Amino acid sequence: MRALAWLLCAAALVFAAGALPSLALFALAVGMVLLLVGAAAAVLTARVRLSADRMVLEREFAEDRPLRLRFDVTLPAWLPVRVHVRVARRLWVELEEGGGVVELPVERRGAYRVEPSAVRIGDALGVFRRTVRVGSPEEVLVLPLPEGGAHAPPARGRAAEETEPDGLRPYVPGTPVSRIHWLSLARGRGLHERRLGPPPTGLPLVAVDTSGLTDPREVDWVARVAAGHVQRLSRDGGCAVLLPGDAAPAAVVDEGSWRALHRRLATLQAGGPAPAAGPDATVIRLPAGQPPGPEPLPLPPGVVPVPAGPPAAGLQGGAGGSSHDGRERRW
Repeated sequence: MRALAWLLCAAALVFAAGALPSLALFALAVGMVLLLVGAAAAVLTARVRLSADRMVLEREFAEDRPLRLRFDVTLPAWLPVRVHVRVARRLWVELEEGGGVVELPVERRGAYRVEPSAVRIGDALGVFRRTVRVGSPEEVLVLPLPEGGAHAPPARGRAAEETEPDGLRPYVPGTPVSRIHWLSLARGRGLHERRLGPPPTGLPLVAVDTSGLTDPREVDWVARVAAGHVQRLSRDGGCAVLLPGDAAPAAVVDEGSWRALHRRLATLQAGGPAPAAGPDATVIRLPAGQPPGPEPLPLPPGVVPVPAGPPAAGLQGGAGGSSHDGRERRW
């Protein structure tokens, strides 16, 4: 349409130049036509000579961080064209020479497929445009942001520092002063420390309950609070977590098992029966009267939700996938 408008203007100038007559108007009309021809040739040449690639910089990221895409673009420097990437329904971001990094907001946890991105080639005047697709479909996982504070239930069970002494052992540098057995030093037996036994009650149980929830924002709230509570307990000796649909709780005792559990919380779904947890378990559920959070922004173009996959096989043993190069996925 823009090219047609320019041609109509050139035709009007030719008509005016013949009616007056005026060589200046005729020269202006010829210049406009030559400018259009040059712009069209530049865009078509750039479409043929374009070499572009897209890379997802992070396959896993939290809700408070954007989806980051890096574009590598190669074009002849003498071509007067500009390259844009579509980031919203009617919003395009111009890439610098050679490409650049584009950030897309994805404000809701879950698994998504990033379709090939729309890259637009246009002349400097914006008259002619050609759109190409760059990249291949790739999957990303948006993790729930661990939430603590007043929403997190109090931790149950003893911390490691509160367990009973279980004999003595030679002092290890870095041991807290409170665990040093000074009496053995006074008796001339050398420096020893108190060896602590395991907590008498085992791992505290955390049950996640999404039964009766229908609003996705309510499930998001439960996933964030559960993530914050489990992360805190995993750093304080570990815990056992019972998710909806699980027959038995899974142990979360180290960084690997926490990351695997965090991935499962990213695809937590509503519904299902309430977990069969004992009276000593901490149950994470939406309190009555708790308002859901704000509605997240619409997904960027080309970012499509995908159904949740089966639970990670490495959750019990603490295995996890890579969060950078995307070669291994377990969600």
